[in-house]
Amino acid sequence: MMTDWQDWIVALLVALCVIRVGMSIWNIFAKSRSGRQNPCAHCAQPCDVKRLFDQKVAKCGHSEKKTKKSCCE
Repeated sequence: MMTDWQDWIVALLVALCVIRVGMSIWNIFAKSRSGRQNPCAHCAQPCDVKRLFDQKVAKCGHSEKKTKKSCCE
C-alpha cells in the first residue's frame, strides 16, 4: 500500500519536470519566431551576427537601383 502513493508522487514529479522542459523549449521557439528583433539583444559580447544584422538594417534604408542583366551583353 505504501508504494501506491509513492508511485503517484513520483509520477507527478516526472510530469512536472516534463512540463517545465516543454515550456522551456516552447519559449526558445517563440522567441525565434518573434519577428525582426535584434538577434544579439541579449548577448553579453559583440558578435558577427550583430554586425551582419546592423549592415542589413542600414542597407534596407537605402534604395538601390536594380540592374537588369541581359544574356546578349
